[in-house]
Amino acid sequence: MANALRKGIEEVYDVQSELKWPNDIVVDWKKLAGLLIETKISGPALLYAIVGIGLNVNLTAEQLPTGATSIFLARKKRFSLEKTCSSILTVLERHYETLRDESAVVGEWWMHCAHRMKPVIIETGNDKIRGKCVGVNPDGSIIIQTDRGNLTIPDGTLQLDE
Repeated sequence: MANALRKGIEEVYDVQSELKWPNDIVVDWKKLAGLLIETKISGPALLYAIVGIGLNVNLTAEQLPTGATSIFLARKKRFSLEKTCSSILTVLERHYETLRDESAVVGEWWMHCAHRMKPVIIETGNDKIRGKCVGVNPDGSIIIQTDRGNLTIPDGTLQLDE
């Protein structure tokens, strides 16, 4: 979904964005959109997935929290929310079939990763993990190269290690 939403934002608004693990779309490291996905699994079968998308469309800098941006700030004009929703849903529908090719999905995500091969800090509960982001797995976990070797991290909050 992140791949499709990133493509949709590019196609509809001509705004170049990148993906930030685990669920954000960023422009110059400022959050433009976020995704939340809830799934129901029974045994090996995925019964359903519900996707929530938050996209900052017409918000000004004063209306946004620190570290966020909007389509309005990127393009310097306002957009119809109805047309935005319709356009983004059309793009998402067009890209739905790409979900079947797991390696292509992961490859595309990695190609547009904002922190690919960069030093990062990931907070996981009470722990901070420092290392270089070297990959992402099909299950969405991230691979961090540390002094202790590669670690696979299933969830957390990521920031660049400056």
